[in-house]
Amino acid sequence: MKLPQIDPDVPAVIKQAQWIWAEKMNWDTTNGYALFRETFTLPAVPKKAPLYITADQSYQLYINGEYVCRGPARGFQKSWPYDEVDVSAWLKKGKNLIAVRGHTPNYSNFQYLTQGFAGLLIAAKWGKTVVVTHERWKSRRQDSIRKEMVPTSLQLFSQEVIDLREEDPDWMKPNYDDSAWPTRNEARAWNTPPWHSIEPRGLAMLEECEIRPGKVIGEASGTNAPDFLTTRNITVTHFSEGLAHQPYSAPVEAIPFKKAPKNGWRSVLIDLGKLHIGSVILEVEGASGGEIVETHHYETIAPDTLSPDYTTEAHCRMGFSHRLTCRKGSNRHAFYHPFGFRYMILLVRGNSGELRVTPSLRTCFYPLRRNGFFRSSDESLNAIWETCAWTQRVCSMDAYVDTPWREQAQWWGDARVQAWNTFHLDGETRLFRRGIKQIATQTTPSGVTYGHAPTMAHGCVLPDFTLIWMLTLWDYYCQTGSLEPFLAHQDTLLRALEYFRAWTDAKTGMLGYDKRHWLFLDWTGIRREGFSSVYSLWLLHALDRLTQLYTAAGDKKQAAVCRRWAKELRTSLGKLIDKNGLMRDGYTEKRKIDPSTSVHSQTLALMTGLAPKSEKVMIKKRLLPYLRGELKTDIQPSAYWITYIFTVMAERGYGAEVLADIRRRWTPMVAQGTTWENFAPVVGAESFSHAWSAHPLFHLMQILGGVRQAAPGWEKVTVAPVFEGESAEVRIPSPKGEILSRWQREGEAITGELQLPRGVSATLTLPDRKPATVKGKHSYRL
Repeated sequence: MKLPQIDPDVPAVIKQAQWIWAEKMNWDTTNGYALFRETFTLPAVPKKAPLYITADQSYQLYINGEYVCRGPARGFQKSWPYDEVDVSAWLKKGKNLIAVRGHTPNYSNFQYLTQGFAGLLIAAKWGKTVVVTHERWKSRRQDSIRKEMVPTSLQLFSQEVIDLREEDPDWMKPNYDDSAWPTRNEARAWNTPPWHSIEPRGLAMLEECEIRPGKVIGEASGTNAPDFLTTRNITVTHFSEGLAHQPYSAPVEAIPFKKAPKNGWRSVLIDLGKLHIGSVILEVEGASGGEIVETHHYETIAPDTLSPDYTTEAHCRMGFSHRLTCRKGSNRHAFYHPFGFRYMILLVRGNSGELRVTPSLRTCFYPLRRNGFFRSSDESLNAIWETCAWTQRVCSMDAYVDTPWREQAQWWGDARVQAWNTFHLDGETRLFRRGIKQIATQTTPSGVTYGHAPTMAHGCVLPDFTLIWMLTLWDYYCQTGSLEPFLAHQDTLLRALEYFRAWTDAKTGMLGYDKRHWLFLDWTGIRREGFSSVYSLWLLHALDRLTQLYTAAGDKKQAAVCRRWAKELRTSLGKLIDKNGLMRDGYTEKRKIDPSTSVHSQTLALMTGLAPKSEKVMIKKRLLPYLRGELKTDIQPSAYWITYIFTVMAERGYGAEVLADIRRRWTPMVAQGTTWENFAPVVGAESFSHAWSAHPLFHLMQILGGVRQAAPGWEKVTVAPVFEGESAEVRIPSPKGEILSRWQREGEAITGELQLPRGVSATLTLPDRKPATVKGKHSYRL
């Protein structure tokens, strides 16, 4: 009997490796860390040395004592991701050492679903040298970690508390004596459940470098809280001790801490200048042994008291803190999990003499590049664009994350905005593609996708984000010209459509509110109960795009199904246009018309072309007054949702009004360095680093540069610059090459230039001129 070939695409050397973990894989692993070491000999260093590595939940890799990388990307055990890393730069001729610090939370959160097993898998073949994980690797659990610490938030991993008196910081160095380490790993085959199969990461590795940003801006001292040694939450304990600081200035290097007060502590407050994302590294000199060093991390502070903003009862229960207890002499420790923060309290307890502490940060960015460019004569807009670009950078990790601070979750409504940002900033599509797959992987039995994935957040099933997921299949096709994800995820798509068909009301023709789930729609008082126009308009928009996708794929039958459904829904929605031409917000549960006419409903009616004859009224009565700050309404679009208003208005010739609104709403965000969750976030609870509001990045480029995509794969664009100010220059990294649009005023004239890569044509629309089709390099003068 011929046996079936198992995962033929998996490199052969991986199939020689085994999953391992110190002692048992599924026993006493909650908030567990384990260390691994393996030596091998190389007759020569290869030019390229691919190492395959993964762990459940994660790893940090060292070779010959030097830090290499962390991974893997988030995923699901049934097809767990592995990394391929070229480690040639860290290898040497002769004896070499691989060392790994592995972590398993053994509980689920907003980026990880545990299956109860921990594991490490490594494989490499360089010439005749083979290195694979097996049961005889040196390993041990890190008993110096306090395992019972609370999670740093509702959504993330536990606070790290480590005693370096029990843990030699040089455990990863070649000259470290590991003779006492056991070789009793539990070992399982590479494709043994829960890891039924493995797949390539599909993403670039994270950009990690050690930096020392910011400066010391304050100092404080105080008395230890009674529970400071036994607390499970060192954030709350220090909050009880007081967070206020007195002004003090110093560089962030070898910070001196004088002898601590009796039963007390001293601290400094560090401002990084803007929010960063990374893992904190501490270097301590002059320790007698037993001194405690803590870090506490925050987004914002009260400037009058230099007190970080913190709320003990915040919904997400944030507690971003670490602690190490020093061994005698020099200490260095890299804390494991990355935090997003701007302000850090560095605190020392119990030092009997001066202690010097140098903090640094190992960054944890996805390697987005500045392939896109924006510059205008308006410095306020330039500052807003830079703030948006930085926000997008810190919200790009192994996935698009809502915020690097509170959650680090791959919320899919947010991710759609972030993909548009990335298309204009970098041109990258891999984060987007992997996210599409992950959202498709986690659904309810009825076919609704989770609002983010992987996740244990069963209260975060958002049917409207399922519709957004459908639209991102179109977005990917539009950006790349590829139908691959649309075709690959037909099962998820068709099951979701069955769900929406089942929840369509026979009398109104509208989608009904499924109270099992969270119908988000927006952070505002928009109608959810009964039959919401906004909800059904999103379905209409999705059906229109699916009709186009099925047509492009040559599936006439399914295209006809979606087209027919969209026509029926258009008829039902059209009945909600009132006598003044405004779109009403839906029906109550008793099927009575809701007379409210929100900005949201008008925007989506415009987006779907629901009522062409009413567009002028919707703009004049609702959207223009909203942009101008004149509309009095309790249903205010959020900093996220407003992107759709900006798009429909700018496309209809109101770019100047959009620019004015961006200046008004986003200028206050510039000083923080990142864009906000809401226009007026609650300090200590809501996020000041949210990429769902970083969309002025592409709006500014589209409006002042005038370039908008008009065909899949960027084969066609429209160009209609808004000539506000003295000059503007925009560069967009399209899949076919860079698109340049720039203009400047010269006296009373305007001169401009458009450069298009091969394979792209543009319809250029200028004031008082007929639209013209152009290719290549084109200049104009007005």
